[in-house]
This record gives sequence, C-alpha cells and structure tokens, in this order.
Amino acid sequence: MTAIWFAPLALTIALQLVTAGASIGRISTSNDITSRGCNALALGAIAADFAVKYFWTGRADDVTVQIVVTHRADDLTGLLIFAVLTLRTLLILCIGSLYGSLLARRTTCAVAFAICVACTIAAQNIGVYAFRMTTLLPAIGIGLGCLGEASDDTVLRRRCILAMGCILAVFAFETSAWGLMFKNLLSDAGASGYNMVKYRDPPPWAPFSRGQPPQKVG
Repeated sequence: MTAIWFAPLALTIALQLVTAGASIGRISTSNDITSRGCNALALGAIAADFAVKYFWTGRADDVTVQIVVTHRADDLTGLLIFAVLTLRTLLILCIGSLYGSLLARRTTCAVAFAICVACTIAAQNIGVYAFRMTTLLPAIGIGLGCLGEASDDTVLRRRCILAMGCILAVFAFETSAWGLMFKNLLSDAGASGYNMVKYRDPPPWAPFSRGQPPQKVG
C-alpha cells in the first residue's frame, strides 16, 4: 500500500520540479525558440500533473472523504486547458507563421481561448462537483493572457500577463499544483512585474503618462 501511494507522489513531485526548471530556463535565455520550448515543456508537465491528480490520486475533502479516488472538475479543467496550451505552443514552435503577424497572433489567441472556454464548460459536467467557482479561474486568466498577446501595446501586454499570472497562481494554490504556481509567479507575473519596473510603465491611474527608458549607469 505504501508503494502504491508513493508512486504517484514521486511522479507528481518530479513533474512539478520539471515545471519549475523549465520556467527558470524560459526566463534565463535570450533565444526565443529556446524560451518557447521551455514554456512548452513546463505546460506539458503541468498538464501531466493534473492528469495524475484526476485519473490516479484524486483529492478528497469533507464531502468526498469516503471516495477512494475523487475525480474533481478543477483537476479535469487544468488537464484539458494546459494540454491545449501545450499543443498551441508546440504548433507555434513548429510553424512560425502562426505567430509571425498580428493577425495570425490574434487568430491563434482567439482559437485557444475559445477551446479553453469549451473545455471549462465540458469539465463542469464530469466527475464530482458539477460546478465550482475555482474552475472558472483558468479561463479568466487565459482570456487576459490572450488579450495581452493579441495587443500591440507592450504596456497593456505586461499588465495582462501580470494579471494572468496572479489569477492562475490562485488556481494553482486551490488545486495544489505547486509547479504551476512557481511558473505563474516567476515567469509570468514576476517577469512582467520586473519589466514594468525596468521600462517604467505608467501606472493604470495615469494612462496618458509615458514610461521612460531605464537610465544607463557609467
């Protein structure tokens, strides 16, 4: 029994470590292809982590403590959405034209968001808990992320990615997806916040002020 319990735990820890390592690699490189490849690896590991939770271990609470494996809607939502995001990232990595122009970028963002919304709706009708507010967080976060990616305004893009990272971090906390939380707080929210300070983005309450480039020392 101990071995059966230890196997999924070890796999979950390994997947979360892969996510963390890939997230660090994503922001550590200046090469776009390498960065996107690290992002695809992190997203794939997150999807696999949710698959382990949904199909293998489950997560019970006071209502479902007597159930051996609890197939929760939020785990299924995470599995479907991050599988979609992994596939999207791999397609962009293999087919550069999907992200080569503003129209192409907006089209891929719209399609990805529509599929994520469909996955969220489908997950509500499967498993325990027909509806949970937690399952709406990924669709909201991805929607903000797609809004930022589809924009030519770099200030708006950084704000949207920052908001996406914070929202998905809440979802990660609620689902015990610590690798996802690390990715959101470091390579999404953290990197966006750093760039907002670096490039002196104007605050939201002063939209007509202009950010200034960082001062060069020496």
